[in-house]
Amino acid sequence: EVLQEAKGGDSKVAASGEEGQGRPGGRKQYEMRAPFLTVRAIAQATGSAYVEMDGVKVLCGVYGPTSNERGSYSDKGSLSCAFEFAPFARGTRKTRDDEREERAISLLLEEAITVSIQLDKFPKAVLSAYVIVLEGGTGYLGAAITSVSLALADAGIELYGLVASASVGLVRSEILVDPSPSEYDSQDFKASLLLAYMPSLSQITYIDQDGTVDSKTAQEMVDLCCEGCQRLHTMMRECLVKAAAGGKTSKALLSP
Repeated sequence: EVLQEAKGGDSKVAASGEEGQGRPGGRKQYEMRAPFLTVRAIAQATGSAYVEMDGVKVLCGVYGPTSNERGSYSDKGSLSCAFEFAPFARGTRKTRDDEREERAISLLLEEAITVSIQLDKFPKAVLSAYVIVLEGGTGYLGAAITSVSLALADAGIELYGLVASASVGLVRSEILVDPSPSEYDSQDFKASLLLAYMPSLSQITYIDQDGTVDSKTAQEMVDLCCEGCQRLHTMMRECLVKAAAGGKTSKALLSP
């Protein structure tokens, strides 16, 4: 069952933290990669967003709401997500496993984002979000979640709040924010956790844990992800404000 609230407390992600043990790029233990966010990236879309960080490039276009002629009448609208990897996203040809993953992530995106949308504002209508991964390095799933939420806001869809995503990994006994590929591949890598979070309601909308950890470590991992989402949420708001004021981009470091 998805957790609904995060534990409060002092932010470690926003603090300087101790140096990680030789982390790629010289990042500290609680330091995320520097993301680049922009909206209005697809002229034909109702709303769109582009999210990029080291090794990851994700583009999302939102269309609608449009009438849902196939479904039965409902006093609430719905969100339909279609996720795919570009043929060149992973450096190899797409396989059936990739296609199965695309279908699974499409459903995951709907689960993580739908709760943030005021669906009663457009009864018997559907919003369609199309997400394409242009570069599929570590972290593309979190970037996809973030891109859909940004694109919906850019489209002017009424939301309860923006949804941001962050991840952590446990290497030996050290929790690292936003693990790199080499950290994931390390023999000392024990567990990972990815989380989608809506700060406006202090609500976790999606959580996925891989590996086994004790309850204390699991709670710390959740708290760190929520703190990372809070930081990213601030950047998402800045991106939208800048776009509304006539600019298009927001670029800043999620570092202490």
